[in-house]
Amino acid sequence: MQILNITRWPLILLLLGAGASVALLSFTSFNLVTLAMANFDVIGRAGLVALRDGALWQLGEIGLYGAISLGCWMVFKIFESEVILRYRDWAKRSTK
Repeated sequence: MQILNITRWPLILLLLGAGASVALLSFTSFNLVTLAMANFDVIGRAGLVALRDGALWQLGEIGLYGAISLGCWMVFKIFESEVILRYRDWAKRSTK
């Protein structure tokens, strides 16, 4: 699939993709640690009642948001490495 070959993408699309992945990363990871700690605190205080009231479901959602955040970070790093590679190639060509 040629669309997944980012070495052929224009630079502006790489930068837009990196920006979009960082925006999604910040949206999904905003307050994630605070929510997880509060959720564990509620589970610790209320126990089984909290789990029946949805604390376990919320913990799963927090884990899902964490996985999405990690995926966004990985996508950003892929875009970043391609931009850095192109910059280094350009710098080598311009010094010759």
